[in-house]
Amino acid sequence: MKIGVHCSVRKGFEGALLEARDLGCETFQIFTQSPRGWKTRLYQDSEFEKFRRRRSEFKIGPLVVHSPYLPNLCTSDPALYKKSVDWLLADLGRCEKLGADYLVIHPGAYSPESNVKTGLDNFVDALCQGFAASGRSVVVLIENMAGGGRRLGSSFKELAWVLSEVKNEKRLGICFDTCHAMGAGYDLSNSQGVDRTLSEFDKFIGLERIKAFHVNDSKDGLGSRRDRHEHIGEGSIGSKGFKALFSHRAFSELPLILETPKIPAPESDLKNMKALKSLTP
Repeated sequence: MKIGVHCSVRKGFEGALLEARDLGCETFQIFTQSPRGWKTRLYQDSEFEKFRRRRSEFKIGPLVVHSPYLPNLCTSDPALYKKSVDWLLADLGRCEKLGADYLVIHPGAYSPESNVKTGLDNFVDALCQGFAASGRSVVVLIENMAGGGRRLGSSFKELAWVLSEVKNEKRLGICFDTCHAMGAGYDLSNSQGVDRTLSEFDKFIGLERIKAFHVNDSKDGLGSRRDRHEHIGEGSIGSKGFKALFSHRAFSELPLILETPKIPAPESDLKNMKALKSLTP
């Protein structure tokens, strides 16, 4: 397993890479734009070229890019849907230029006047548009969600349906978020719960479709439908849960990305990396 953290691009792509190196990351994750805004500055080709060259020198990977939070690929609002699909295409383009391995996306939420089926149909259509218009090297990973309100992607059945409709195994997989799984009602706090959760995931989707993990303990309990990250071993999953989960040999080569609280930084990242390493084979 390769362990890393989400790194900031405030100092550019190379700055995030240097942060990952200094922390001792074996893999890492970044945004390519502000996660809470629609504006993206124009990057020079030289920035992408330098990043690819330096990452090759440092041998840190895979590189995971995370989508921003505002796009909603499940909405029935025409203007927001178009804006969200345009974002997906733009982010896939930046991923190609960066040489990224994965782009992690949140499905979104269906509109108040709509329903689950329409929301999932919209999401499938957006993914198909993205794959048709982009290069072929970046794999899109759908992140499982904690649920709540009209948000989609918290159940394994929903995720399985999307994967079956898109029918593109080489370019589409799952990023499994541990905190989100607990919030959605999948127990990861003990070996029995982990076994049940993985058995259900394998039944509906297949463990081989998991390509990366977001590793976060949870401030809230099982089935809370809340997404509040906690330091490793200090939440409702706990050390026993993580040890049981990552003892599974199907995950031995996968990137484990920490999105745990960063205050104070960088001490918190180092603390959580150390804790996670102690719980993996």
